Amino acid sequence: MGVRAGFMEEYPARRLFAIKIASDHASRAHKGQFRKDRRTPFVTHPARVATLVGCFGGTHCAIIAAWLHDIYEDCTPDWIGRTEECIESLPLPNGDHTDIAAIVDALTKKNTIKEKAARLSDSLDRILDAPPEATLVKICDRIDNLLDTADRNGRFTKRYLASTDEVIGKLSARAELQGYEPAIEMLRMIRHSKLKIE
Repeated sequence: MGVRAGFMEEYPARRLFAIKIASDHASRAHKGQFRKDRRTPFVTHPARVATLVGCFGGTHCAIIAAWLHDIYEDCTPDWIGRTEECIESLPLPNGDHTDIAAIVDALTKKNTIKEKAARLSDSLDRILDAPPEATLVKICDRIDNLLDTADRNGRFTKRYLASTDEVIGKLSARAELQGYEPAIEMLRMIRHSKLKIE
């Protein structure tokens, strides 16, 4: 741990450069994709998640994983290999490559699991076995998706609220243990708010 921390103190520009590489990669991977409103470029979502991760104290590894977290689910299969190569080529220590890849994998729902609810449960279980910052990235992902839903119609569907309750229930203890309590509290607050754009 001390070696990796020392690397970041000695080479902070490399950390920022690695984030830039990941953000550029995500922009290319999601090119031509849109959010559910069919107007907003999809890449705004990983950008907002990465910003939230940074606001809630995430490291460069978590910010990079946030940028890349939807590629395996939402992009063509060739982007999986390209993303793995991108992660491996980042100008960071090998331990960081391993953590980023593990976080992205844990956040990726497996399309081999038929039911949507079961895919989420499986992902949450894998997040709990992944590096701790996977928890923060997932919380920030759900925060942004809830805010995005509110912007569209002011209502959260019962199914989405139920799945948000599962996210909160499964990740709260680990979030609090790892110092991500402000993030999980924000998620709880948004989940129980009535948000509408007038």
